[in-house]
Amino acid sequence: TPRRLLLWVKAAYGDRAPEIWAGLKPHILTITREWSESYSLFLEGEADMVLSYTTSPAYHIFDEGDHTIKAALFDEGHFPQIEVAGILKSSDQPELAAQFLAYLASPEGQKAIPTTNWMFPVVDLGADLDPSFADLPQPAKTLTLSEEEIIANSGAWIDEMLAAVQ
Repeated sequence: TPRRLLLWVKAAYGDRAPEIWAGLKPHILTITREWSESYSLFLEGEADMVLSYTTSPAYHIFDEGDHTIKAALFDEGHFPQIEVAGILKSSDQPELAAQFLAYLASPEGQKAIPTTNWMFPVVDLGADLDPSFADLPQPAKTLTLSEEEIIANSGAWIDEMLAAVQ
């Protein structure tokens, strides 16, 4: 996603981020607001490459039988995309919400996640993981930034990126 690209550059390169953005500028077709917008441009042949998820090829293998779309691994590491679920304190149906969370955490729910949300489940499914995920590359290094750092600096980081690529 565009925000993940911003965070990845900052986590990987820190104070060198403006230099990295300037180096990327000649190779950037566009920076979109949403992942789906940029991925559509890629699928339509408007771009040779797109920043997506390492699990994106699994969708094309599973749904289309297309093995041509590949994920790239970066030596610097990858910024994770972690999705969460919870029960709102204001929920009108907390029992139903708890049942849904129990389903998500169950083996059956975890088995559904890879081919519906196109991400790895939180548990190792072993042989039950769909074969479309079998040959996906696994990042060796995970990059992180603290929530406080992201909140405090996102605006400045966006300005820094825009100044370098516009």
